[in-house]
Amino acid sequence: MTTIYRVVVRGQFADLDPEHRAVLSIHAAEHDYFHSAFTAAGTFTYDEQLVSFNLRYELRFKADADDASEHAAEQAGLDRAMAFLDGEGYGYKRLRSTATDMASMWRD
Repeated sequence: MTTIYRVVVRGQFADLDPEHRAVLSIHAAEHDYFHSAFTAAGTFTYDEQLVSFNLRYELRFKADADDASEHAAEQAGLDRAMAFLDGEGYGYKRLRSTATDMASMWRD
């Protein structure tokens, strides 16, 4: 059995250099909230003001695995977000994550 979590990682941009600011500004319309989805690779959304952002992930775990908890999903989302942001060279601060077990949506 597989456990599916939807994880949202929120944060704020920090110390963006002019080049990163320009690139993010040019592509802001492609990264607005209305284009977001929960995917394994993650969806990066932010607005033109370049203050805050979020990344949305859909993470799957074997239900009997040690890492199948909500806390583990939140940490996995944070790890993926940091890897993405570091890889792009985007400075960030105040990262936090929340995870929702999708099976809980149908429980009483």
